[in-house]
Amino acid sequence: MAARPEEVALKLTERPYFVPAAALGAAAAVLLGGIIVATGSSGASRTAVAGSVTDANITVADPAATPAPVAPVIEPLDSVADYTPEETESTDATLEAVAAVDATPAKAPFSFEQVINKAQALSEHDFQKSRPVPAAAATLDYDQYRRLEFKRESAEWTPDTTVPFRVHYDPRGYLFNEEVKLNIIDNGVSTPKTWTETDFNFFDLPLSDEDKQALGYAGFHVTAPLNSSGKFDDLISFKGASFFRVLSAGTVYGASARGMAISTASPAGEEFPSFREFWLVKPEPGAKTMTVYALLNGVSTTGAFQFIIRPGSTTNVDVEAVFFPRRKLTEVGVAPITSMYYFSPHSINRGNRDYRVAVHDSEGLMIELSNGEWVWRPLANPGQLEISSFATEPPLGFGLIQRKRDFDAYDDLEANYERRPNVWIAPKDGWGPGKLTLVEIPTANEYNDNIVVSWRPADAWDAGKPVRLSYEMIWSLPQPVVAPVAKVTATKVGISPASKRPMFVIDFESDNSELLRDAVPQVSTSSGTIISPVVHPNPKTGGIRLSFELDAKDASLCELRALLTKADHSVSETWLYRWRS
Repeated sequence: MAARPEEVALKLTERPYFVPAAALGAAAAVLLGGIIVATGSSGASRTAVAGSVTDANITVADPAATPAPVAPVIEPLDSVADYTPEETESTDATLEAVAAVDATPAKAPFSFEQVINKAQALSEHDFQKSRPVPAAAATLDYDQYRRLEFKRESAEWTPDTTVPFRVHYDPRGYLFNEEVKLNIIDNGVSTPKTWTETDFNFFDLPLSDEDKQALGYAGFHVTAPLNSSGKFDDLISFKGASFFRVLSAGTVYGASARGMAISTASPAGEEFPSFREFWLVKPEPGAKTMTVYALLNGVSTTGAFQFIIRPGSTTNVDVEAVFFPRRKLTEVGVAPITSMYYFSPHSINRGNRDYRVAVHDSEGLMIELSNGEWVWRPLANPGQLEISSFATEPPLGFGLIQRKRDFDAYDDLEANYERRPNVWIAPKDGWGPGKLTLVEIPTANEYNDNIVVSWRPADAWDAGKPVRLSYEMIWSLPQPVVAPVAKVTATKVGISPASKRPMFVIDFESDNSELLRDAVPQVSTSSGTIISPVVHPNPKTGGIRLSFELDAKDASLCELRALLTKADHSVSETWLYRWRS
């Protein structure tokens, strides 16, 4: 169904409510063809440039043998305390378990360990659905739901001018029908945040008084003085499954993150665990950070999360998580980032007549491998579902990056793509061997997220065995980390007028002009032949431009790799690109 103009405008500028293509588009993507899987791994040494990122191993699945995945309908239980005699026969035991978890000494301040204990207790019982939303709220359309307005004066901590954070609450309805429990922690004491319908304006929406009283919370967003002193701007939003979005100074909503991913792009269908309860810690006067605890619940696992949020020119979020699988998990995605990529100058076979130069929330995947090599992989909107893997040891960092920050790079007055945030993940404790996995899903528009990147552990997570890990997230307008090598600033793909072969143009830039002097290109392909790789100084940028052609011969897919070197040492990022006929 075509989006209405006013709906499109809101999605382009804010996109606070979305349905990821990872959830809804995977099935359609598989129907377009087989699943292409490519893997690449880093070499053993940074000095061994030619072997640092190997050529891809490619497997093309038989479309007829691959059933279309169907994402399950996930309606998680809020907490163990929501069990009722009609839903389960183990109600008494369950309530006793929760009572034991919550029976802390009166003077003991609330802590993350209590959330962990609650997640563990919940994992020992079967998954249950949450309390149903009133039918009238569930049938609200997009525009009606937007009119459920939270009163700004009701924001948490509004009367306390010494606290530099505010919390605004979101009601259930439309697509957001699962109830979220909220608690406020003040001076170490946790107090439930009860649903209060008088905190909202309902206007003339078709909701009875009984409906309004039974709505409940779907999520919340935090505001803070982000762009100017005294003005509270959106900082972080938790709403829908385990999704959350973060802003830093100068940015607008774009890429998002999740608590975890399970079976992304799997033929069996993806599972979406949800954050079902939150504890919001009231910051001290003048505090620079805010802490949020979250309880995750899903069919296959529970989990406890701690988020320490530090807003600023870059917003840093320290994440610690403990998972308690209900079953053996073999397709886990750790620290997943979700984004949208529609097209850009490096897209081949664009197949549209859009007036804009580029349309995407993120332009590429940047990786700092464990051996110190830096990788840049431009994103793609493929013709069929594609999965790519990089590295076998946890990288030092990875993220989805929006490098071009000029309006002219997008030419969209409403979307502000030049202001979409970068998202960078820096692994800390608990990460073991695995694969950094990129999933690219076909999309016919810019309204669904179609890019997912996450770390997939090599070892399965066993039922009942806790898994604890941590990482730092950086959300920013400028590049979140600065590599000591030249970065790729542009990738352009076309057809050579003379040879009719695919032609590639890559611009490299560095603040150190001596770094690129006398640099030599190294270009390779998994299939076919590289023709005439040439480097030229680029007087417009002060960097180096590399161009070459590809003779694919009979290959329908080629994994390309290029970098600049001196004395067999890399002086640039390693550029990776998947070409399709």
